[in-house]
Amino acid sequence: MNEIDDTILDAAIAWHVRQATMDERGWADFIAWLEADPRHARAYDVVSIGDAARHPPLVAANDDEDFAAPARRHRWRGVAIAASVLAATVVGTIGVIQQRGGGGTPLEVVANAPRSLMLADGTRIAMASGARVMLGGDRRSAAVESGRVTFRVTHDAGRPFTVRAGDWEIEDVGTIFSVMRGARGVDVGVSEGSVLFDPQNNRIALNAGEALTVLDGQRIVRSRIDSDEARTLVFSGQPIRFAAETIALVLGRDVRADDRVAATPFTGVVRLTGDAPRDMAHFAELTGMRVSHDGGSWIIAPSAGPAR
Repeated sequence: MNEIDDTILDAAIAWHVRQATMDERGWADFIAWLEADPRHARAYDVVSIGDAARHPPLVAANDDEDFAAPARRHRWRGVAIAASVLAATVVGTIGVIQQRGGGGTPLEVVANAPRSLMLADGTRIAMASGARVMLGGDRRSAAVESGRVTFRVTHDAGRPFTVRAGDWEIEDVGTIFSVMRGARGVDVGVSEGSVLFDPQNNRIALNAGEALTVLDGQRIVRSRIDSDEARTLVFSGQPIRFAAETIALVLGRDVRADDRVAATPFTGVVRLTGDAPRDMAHFAELTGMRVSHDGGSWIIAPSAGPAR
């Protein structure tokens, strides 16, 4: 393995340290950096796999106290000095992953913190904290069991990559797309290329900049992904409860409608930036209702009177 440039290695270290606090935009920037130069991906693999091999996760109540950014950067200076030694460990680790894939054994991956994976065919998977994915034995399929997961798929027309989320299947047509599976449904957004949603039945095509949210009971909302990655949803007379459940899936947050307003019809355009306090304040302004946060959930309630 060729020596890794110190500047690229430093950038890989910086991305690795940032992952615990990256938002959706950060993940998009990270994936773009990985794809910009093959050396970037190789350097990041050295850093991330070497970190896991040398420093297994600690069982602790507060990860922030145990993994301070300055300490991580200091210890990775040792990686720069001993890159050739670490590279041998990395090659061995990747080989084991490929052998497991070839053996047809499904693999469950849990992200206790944001993390990224690369499959043998070059497909990259970015998992938000709390996400859980089951990779198929052929490594050309995956099931999102919970949380938000972004796929950058190496397209193979003869072996399309498929993702299952609950009762729904998404088939790659050469693309970057994200899947969010929550307690109330599934959300799919396409950043590049296209996918087929429910390819065996409805065959709904989603192209770049398009998204779809399916709530329990097969209630479907189509939406748009703007150039700044914000999401624009249009409601036309649906109950506030329906809007709340849709917003909850898109934001990956718990959003609920108070019983007193749950059946109230809502018509309007909602733009979600991913900043929950800002987005929920915008929703309150649109509806004339009161939106509060109890520490765990966002509650939409009448403008007067307590939330319940």
